[in-house]
Amino acid sequence: MDPSMFLQYSPPNGLPQESKLATYMNHSTSTPTRSLNQAMGKLSLESSPTSMKKVVIGEFVPINYYPANMLPESPESSPPANLPTVATNPQVHQENVGGTTYFYSTNDSINTSGALSSSASLGAEVCMGVAGVSAYATQMYATPPAIMGPSSSKQGLAASFYMPETIRSEIYQRNDDIYLQPDLRQYPDLPENVEMYSDLVPLESAAPHAMSTCFRANHRQSGNSFAMRRIHSYALVPSKRIDLWKQIDHPNIIRLHEYFTTNAFGDHSMILVYDYHPACATLMSKYLSGATSGTVSDSNSGYLDPFSSDPDAPRPYTHQKNAMLRAVACGALLPEAVVWSVIVQLTAALRVIHGAGLACRSLDPTKVVMNGCRVRISWCGIADITHPNNNDMAQAQQDDLTALGRLALSLACRTVHCDNLPASMDLISRTYSADLKNLILYLLSAPTRRSVADLMPMIGARFYTQVEALERRADAFEDQLAVEIDNGRLLRLLIKLGIVNERPELNMDTSWSETGDRYMLKLFRDYLFHSVTEDGRPWLDQAHLTHCLNQLDGGSNAKVELMSRDEQSVLVVSYAELKHCLEQAFDEVMAAANTP
Repeated sequence: MDPSMFLQYSPPNGLPQESKLATYMNHSTSTPTRSLNQAMGKLSLESSPTSMKKVVIGEFVPINYYPANMLPESPESSPPANLPTVATNPQVHQENVGGTTYFYSTNDSINTSGALSSSASLGAEVCMGVAGVSAYATQMYATPPAIMGPSSSKQGLAASFYMPETIRSEIYQRNDDIYLQPDLRQYPDLPENVEMYSDLVPLESAAPHAMSTCFRANHRQSGNSFAMRRIHSYALVPSKRIDLWKQIDHPNIIRLHEYFTTNAFGDHSMILVYDYHPACATLMSKYLSGATSGTVSDSNSGYLDPFSSDPDAPRPYTHQKNAMLRAVACGALLPEAVVWSVIVQLTAALRVIHGAGLACRSLDPTKVVMNGCRVRISWCGIADITHPNNNDMAQAQQDDLTALGRLALSLACRTVHCDNLPASMDLISRTYSADLKNLILYLLSAPTRRSVADLMPMIGARFYTQVEALERRADAFEDQLAVEIDNGRLLRLLIKLGIVNERPELNMDTSWSETGDRYMLKLFRDYLFHSVTEDGRPWLDQAHLTHCLNQLDGGSNAKVELMSRDEQSVLVVSYAELKHCLEQAFDEVMAAANTP
């Protein structure tokens, strides 16, 4: 790569442009030189008089948007030796003489011939902001927006290439759950097919004589995964309300798709098919279980039971009071924001359910699942299948609100043993706000006629906090989606190059990939991936690869110098010509592939 093709940056006399001293030197015609020379004569680079104020600050180098530690990811790789670099830690001295502040550099490595290595590796057009270079050059791999905050993983430019580890691990966990395969030796009684569904995988361990079991199954036509609930030996007539559940589509409710009866399990079973959300955990397993009863001494324990019935514990009242004090002291209770988030999402789901004239009747910690920050009610409509004659919807809706109060109480106390309501309220009043306490008391007041709409004034501004959190999460995913869109576009470009380059033969022509336009594509491939430094070491620079691929995809008129492997011939072509050659060669391969 010829360094002369890039624009070089030369600081004025080794001084930063933002310094006042550089400003004086640039405008010497309008500045009194006598006073300036007198002031300069008083400066000393070796020591500073006591009357001078001396501060060491980091120098700001304009135009160099990408520090040197961002470019080669491999410690073994570096730019070619003929590209000069800038010192990584330049310093500037600031001195105040006679009320005037002067800046001067003491780093000998900064001189008037210094160049920017990042300009050479990224392309001068990108660093200098030249317009019209590429249709994508101004938007490809932009740094994350300021609202997203600083990157905590892969530093520098590489952070814009990759997905954050938190999102990556969450997606990988979901994929692991989807591709989980059962051990058929442990489940010999599972049928191969149930109507249009196959590849059944149990989602929970079935207890002996259980009335229902759940599976994950794949639809044979669409290939999508669904959650399937089987009710054993079903002999009732389902209620017509089950058809209403199929019409409910809400982000906090796992949707029911269909229901049918089958004999595939050896009996007359009722099957309900729901959406499948991988890597979900119930509130019971996530917050309310995971340790032995009475464990309160460990602040990192996922389970806290201040109302344990352990016979070795002290008297009930004393044990409860001591457990509550230990719980508050060790911080083992859930943050109030988490409790409010669950309440807001569950009330949103109940509002839709009650508005449709239905009742949930399954609002307990084992039926509410959580994935990330999303809370969903699962297995809705099961009660209408098992108890089709229960037609008192008004009372069932009141029971839903009471169940919501019990669930909020369990989350606040971090235990399902909340029979002692005064002690539980005492724990909540010590730890949480009065609004949460009043909401739980309102939900647990059974004689009062309640509705979901009455909860909105009690939630208040915390609803906006939940909306803000969801919007920030959406911003994070949209930002990552923009990066992945660019990655997919460049991947398709690399696939085309891989199909054309070094192809053994096409239409019985063994020299097809070595002649004509394909030869330029071969040299461009060497220019991209096989560049070396002067001492023969591979030059690995992802910014250079990305810049060149963006130029190729956009069909830029910028020129690129290609050299043969024997260094006997040099071709200077534009990216637009290379793109035309690539499209034409790829079309030839596609035409040959489609020819019978």
